Amino acid sequence: MSDSGEAKTSEEESQLAEQETETREDEMTKNLKKRGLDVDKDEDSKNESSRLEKLEKKVKKATSRKLETDFDDALPLACSICKKPFMDPVVTKCNHYFCDKCALKHQTENDNCFVCNEPTLGVFNTAVEIKERIDEEREKARAMVKEVRVMLEKASTMADGARGISEKAVKMVEEIERMVEKVAAMATKAAETATMAADMVQEAEETMETAKANMAKAFAVMKTVMWNV
Repeated sequence: MSDSGEAKTSEEESQLAEQETETREDEMTKNLKKRGLDVDKDEDSKNESSRLEKLEKKVKKATSRKLETDFDDALPLACSICKKPFMDPVVTKCNHYFCDKCALKHQTENDNCFVCNEPTLGVFNTAVEIKERIDEEREKARAMVKEVRVMLEKASTMADGARGISEKAVKMVEEIERMVEKVAAMATKAAETATMAADMVQEAEETMETAKANMAKAFAVMKTVMWNV
């Protein structure tokens, strides 16, 4: 009995040892897999962060370009102080634009920028881009004025032509009215002539009847005279 019990105990111990070994191997495998997954996750996170950084850089570049474009398109055409079109425009270090006289006058009262209140340090540079923009706008305005003049000339020519056509139409209407009056007069005369002709025809017929009657009488007289002879 004791031998069989000892044998069973050793077998159980060996089984337990094998189970523990398998369990340790499984844990090691899981740990290795987990570490591998963690490494993959770290790499993915690094790749994702690098992608985000690249995307952020692209967005910043695009935004900066858009801001530059918007700034170019948004160049003012009037002084921020006098609210009138620029006269000798100047620009401050803080990129605000004024007339030269307005900027100097404000400088005597306040050393800071009229718009953002930043120190100007008395530096007012010639606003070349504003001058170029003003020149462009002037050229556009001149071109528009030329187009308007051409359009006015065309409209004047068309109006003169319309007046000429209208005058011709009035003359034609007057001529037609005169022709209608003449035709009406001719129609009246024709009616009168027709009436006269009808009267003459009737009178001629009556005269012919009278002549026939007289001729018959003459023949009767001639017969009587002949018999008497």
